[in-house]
Amino acid sequence: MDKKEIAVSYFARITSGDLDVVNELVTPDFVDHDAPPGTPSGPEAAKAFAGAMISHHPDLTIAIEDVFGEDDRVALRLHWNAAQTGYVQYGIVVFRFEGDRIAERWSAYMSAA
Repeated sequence: MDKKEIAVSYFARITSGDLDVVNELVTPDFVDHDAPPGTPSGPEAAKAFAGAMISHHPDLTIAIEDVFGEDDRVALRLHWNAAQTGYVQYGIVVFRFEGDRIAERWSAYMSAA
């Protein structure tokens, strides 16, 4: 898989509840630049975020609307939706890769109006 395919598969696999995939897809020193204070570092940061989202929104789906990539960066435009809780958000996520693993994450989100 190329970096864009890995980035897309990350969201598909975690929303299916496969949080162990994080260990395969992120580096041991993964940095989530938008994690709340107190979030663990490394793969545990990604697992904590994904686990919380799935716990709060069990029917969460993430539609990938655009994927752009060059060199070691991949950006995705996303639409998050959970009908049971009424959660709807749009956002951009940027991943930086080291080899074929995600090393850093930045994001920006906005709620649907």
